[in-house]
Amino acid sequence: MSALDFLSPSLAGPGALARSSMERAQRDAGAVFEERDGWLVPVSIPGEEARLAAVGVADLSHLGKLEVRPGGDPVHGAEGAVWYPISDRRALALGPAAQVLPVREQLAGRLVVDVTAQLGVLALAGPQAPTVLRRLTHLHHFPSGGEVARITAHVLQRGSGYWIVFPQEYGHYLWEVAVDRCQPFGGGPVGVDALPEDVRA
Repeated sequence: MSALDFLSPSLAGPGALARSSMERAQRDAGAVFEERDGWLVPVSIPGEEARLAAVGVADLSHLGKLEVRPGGDPVHGAEGAVWYPISDRRALALGPAAQVLPVREQLAGRLVVDVTAQLGVLALAGPQAPTVLRRLTHLHHFPSGGEVARITAHVLQRGSGYWIVFPQEYGHYLWEVAVDRCQPFGGGPVGVDALPEDVRA
C-alpha cells in the first residue's frame, strides 16, 4: 500500500464514480455519459461526426495511469498499455484500466503509484489534429514533455492522433483552450466512442 492510494478510483467506496475535471464543459456541450471502469465517461456529444472530419477533442481521463520509479524497461504483457519514459528515474504506463492497473504485480522492486485520478488525458484526432497541436504547444517531437497552453504537460503520439497528459486541476481550462483552437477548422468536442480505435486506447 502507498500513502497515495487514495488517488486510485479502484479503491473508492461502492457506487462512487470518478469524474473528470472536464465534465462540466462536456455537459454544457450535451455529452451523453456512461459508467466505465469506475468513471463517468463522455461517450458521445451531438455533432461529433462532423467535427471529427476536421479535428475532435475528447476526454480520456478514465484511462488507467501508473507512475513507475525508476522507469527502467517497459512493462510486457499489458495489451493496450502505453509505456512513456519521462526520464531514467520515472515512467508512466497508460491505457485501459483493466490492462494497465494489474501490471503492478510485474513491477516488484519499483515504486508504483496509481495516478489515474491525478492526471487527465485529452485526445486530439482528425486530419487537422497536428495543426491544432502546433497551436497549443511549441513541442515538435513526441513523446515529449513541456508547455502546452501554458501548463506543464506531456504529449504522446497515439495511432493517428495525440494524447495530452496533464494534471487534472487544469482540465477545464485546457479543454476550453483546445476546443477554441479546433473551432476555426470546424472541429470541437467529441465523445470517447467517436474516436478512431487507434487513438481511443
